[in-house]
Amino acid sequence: MAWDNDENGTKKGPWGKRSTKPQMPDNGDEKPRGQSEGEAPDIDALLKQAQEKFGGFFGGGPGNDEKKGFGLIALVLLALWLGTGFYRVLPEENAVILTFGKWTSTRGESGLGYSLPWPIQTVMKVNVAFDRRVEVGFRDAPGTGKGNTSDVASESQMLTGDENIVDIDFVVTWRVSDAKNYLFNIRDPETTVKKVAESALREIVGRDKIQRALTEGRAEIETKSKELMQKMLDDYQSGIAVSGVQLLRVDPPEPVVDAFDDVQRARADKERIKNEAETYRNDIVPRARGEAQKLIKDAEAYRDAITARAKGEAARFDSVYQAYAQSKDVTAKRIYIETMQQIMQGSKKVIVGDGKAGAVLPYLSLDQLQKKPAQQGGQ
Repeated sequence: MAWDNDENGTKKGPWGKRSTKPQMPDNGDEKPRGQSEGEAPDIDALLKQAQEKFGGFFGGGPGNDEKKGFGLIALVLLALWLGTGFYRVLPEENAVILTFGKWTSTRGESGLGYSLPWPIQTVMKVNVAFDRRVEVGFRDAPGTGKGNTSDVASESQMLTGDENIVDIDFVVTWRVSDAKNYLFNIRDPETTVKKVAESALREIVGRDKIQRALTEGRAEIETKSKELMQKMLDDYQSGIAVSGVQLLRVDPPEPVVDAFDDVQRARADKERIKNEAETYRNDIVPRARGEAQKLIKDAEAYRDAITARAKGEAARFDSVYQAYAQSKDVTAKRIYIETMQQIMQGSKKVIVGDGKAGAVLPYLSLDQLQKKPAQQGGQ
């Protein structure tokens, strides 16, 4: 087919005026036509050749402004579509990347990332640092103010190991430990956690007595329930970590609460009386033991005194006997004098003369004379 020549005699091509600059060869050679070996490529020539090749699509020839506009719009839309692949991961988030709906990877590092735009790839973000809360046995009453709750008896009433019923309200806090398992292995995470918590607590309470659940066993119940919950959730591969279990209220059922309070008061009185008895015992028993020890020591002292005195008298009698055996007359006279001295010490004495009138005189010792002035001064 012959093409018209322009006014300069240059032959036109199918896309308009033929360029006089070097063009890209049709045989795939990288150098444009008319470019010698070692010569730097002409950028204008390369752009011109690219426009000639894709001019049909973008409307490169004269009179194709409408096609050119559609091409620019398509380029803009393509750039916008590719730009939707950028995403940002916050420090408390994990990003789960899906390729055509199938899990590809999980990103835990915070910052800016890029994935192929939808529908090729999809990015799902999960907050893994936030502690979520599940209420079991009660619900916060909306619009009634802080602290007002409504009881859910079907969740809170449980059977203990001694066949009693106890009413327990508790709270479970949990967070996401594995974003992939959390998104795809369980359908409703909050409901799953609630059912698992209720089941675990019923099992733990069912092994124990009601008295321990109401008093000193609460901390142990919380610990065991948390461990059992975590084991069950790990078996489900739920990607959930239990942060804590807190018992808010542990009471007997409402219809029997008055009778149970009476029992509790009776038990408290029993403990009080028992403590008073133990206090009295702790006071009287040591005192009795002390008095017993005192009596034992007094008896031992009396025994030692009597024994020592008897031994001393026996030794004295033996010495007197030895002296008497050596000189009987002198010893007998000394014994007579000592005996009479002991007898006369406690009796009044009278001096008898030789029978003359007035020869009988009362004996007054010197110590009695000393006592009389003292008695008169005291009166």
